[in-house]
Amino acid sequence: MIQQLNKVWQEFIQAESKQGSKLGKTFEKAEFGDYSNKTLTLYFSDENLVKTAKGLTDKLKGKLPGQLKLCDRINCQIGTVTAYVETKKFSPTPGKLGNPLQALNHAEFGDDGKGGELSQPVLAAAVKAEKTCDPIYQKLTARTKMLAGDNTLAVSFNWRLRVGGTRGFRELLLPVFHPVFGVPYIPAASLKGAARAWARQNCESKPEISDILGILVGNIAKAAKVEFLDAFPTEACMSVDIATPQWHWQNEKAVYKPEPHPLLSLEQPTFLMGLRATKPEYEKYVSIVKQWLDNALKSGIGSRVSSGYGRALGQPQTSAHLKSYEFELWTQGMYGSEPPTRENSWRGVPEFRPTAIRGILRYWFRAMALGLYSVKDAQLLEEELFGALSKQGKFSIGVAFNPSNSQDPDKYTGKINLEAANPQHLKLLSKLLILAGHLGGVGRGSRRPIHLLNGRMRGCHWSIEDRDLPLNMTADRWQQFFQELRAAFESVQSPIGNFNSSPGEPRQRQQDTLDRNAQVWLLPSPGQTPPAEVTNWREEGKIDRVRGSALTFLYGDEKFKGVNQDRIGNRNVGGALETPSFVWIKSIFPHESNPYQVVTLFGVDHPDRLAFAKALQNEGAILVVGQMPPGNSPPRSNRPIRR
Repeated sequence: MIQQLNKVWQEFIQAESKQGSKLGKTFEKAEFGDYSNKTLTLYFSDENLVKTAKGLTDKLKGKLPGQLKLCDRINCQIGTVTAYVETKKFSPTPGKLGNPLQALNHAEFGDDGKGGELSQPVLAAAVKAEKTCDPIYQKLTARTKMLAGDNTLAVSFNWRLRVGGTRGFRELLLPVFHPVFGVPYIPAASLKGAARAWARQNCESKPEISDILGILVGNIAKAAKVEFLDAFPTEACMSVDIATPQWHWQNEKAVYKPEPHPLLSLEQPTFLMGLRATKPEYEKYVSIVKQWLDNALKSGIGSRVSSGYGRALGQPQTSAHLKSYEFELWTQGMYGSEPPTRENSWRGVPEFRPTAIRGILRYWFRAMALGLYSVKDAQLLEEELFGALSKQGKFSIGVAFNPSNSQDPDKYTGKINLEAANPQHLKLLSKLLILAGHLGGVGRGSRRPIHLLNGRMRGCHWSIEDRDLPLNMTADRWQQFFQELRAAFESVQSPIGNFNSSPGEPRQRQQDTLDRNAQVWLLPSPGQTPPAEVTNWREEGKIDRVRGSALTFLYGDEKFKGVNQDRIGNRNVGGALETPSFVWIKSIFPHESNPYQVVTLFGVDHPDRLAFAKALQNEGAILVVGQMPPGNSPPRSNRPIRR
């Protein structure tokens, strides 16, 4: 909108200048600033020009064209559109970058090369502007300390924070910006709402909550005893973020269709939050509210909290059902808005993303649910548990992680915190995490073990630490686990049944389903080296001892491996570029027995994938889930298999 109005203004002034009018000569020296609330703001380089322009504003209003005709007031100021905040209000000053809200107003959209508009440069312009706002944040921090005194709370967030989520220019998902200062912030009302919600869920004395925080319901109004202040970051922290949903429900089918959506979020911010009593005699309540707020922020604030956003450092004191798992992760790389591409020589900016944990749990939930329920029931249950747009789910996943101190592969450690509405939901979520940790990886390369291929890292390996994990290589233990998993689903929604859902064709991949056409095989991999014991990935990452027996077997046969750059391979088994493989391989390193690899095969009703299953059988793999067609039944055993 601003760009369009700016164009109208420029064309109007150019026409006036060609006519040699006084308006043209005067206002051609002006810089179009803003147009809002029927007020047109223009900037000039010196005071004499401003005085001359102010004397012509009435005449100018009478000649403005198009949408500018509705203008009621023309504001002429000294400065440029790259204004910045110097005190408590905007003081336009030449040569300074503005705040991010101004940058969004005046940024130009680029071309994505396909006839559409590219929004990411616009967001990058806002981030660049915000990096100059540290003087604003310093003054706002001092202001909070002055107003709240000792009743402040410095809160740091482990990953990213999104507050607002409003649709802005070109449908970009924007954070909430302060209407005066133009920088991101957490409104006082949001903080109060979070503290109230946490207190209602975890405190026994419900009347005390309304007594302290106030209430306004119908004709009942009661003033609050404690006031919340708007909270601002202590330093610049805004960055370009991205959300890329991989699977979408279309016509009762979950289809593979990655869609990147750039957005803005705050990366590992620290906020100073202030509270103050509304009367001196209410000072005793401030510490109570501060504790509510502290726990609320650790539980999460803002949007997409259940995906890992908006969680302050620390563990909340809560009555919710919680379970935690330590994890280690080796990966070819996790990335946000700057993934590796040919343009950046395949060197992206690594970023551990807790959303990947939630994404893989949702994938394996869907893989199980589509084999137990009808498509409609599975979709409704997914929305109930994981949530949907404007709908809070029953699951919440938080991740506290340590930054990677290595590259090629990147390694992360940390703790996954699972939170659910009741014990049944928590048990199902825990079982899904164990399933995900035994059948594949997380993030990029999740369908392959970590290894080196053509000089580049590929795949992923992660381990979930628990007393009974990982599972040993026995058919009865694996079958028992899947029985427990089915029981966990049934405890959440019954009855369960047996349904089939096709994984689709390479050109239109659909959600993989653990139905009667899926198989899980265990293949011994004696002597396989765990990632933690690899000392030189450039040398060892490409050898069979690191790849493992199943991956070596897959790569060794052109009838099964994925299609490569030379167009050699079979996309109906190993997949291809932009076609997910029908085969998952995961390395397992039990504490007291030999390593093995788990091979999960979807859609064995396809002849090529059935041929791969027969080849696995001939290699000595044991089938623990699924069945072979008549005449192809493999031997089953409850004893550990060794070679």
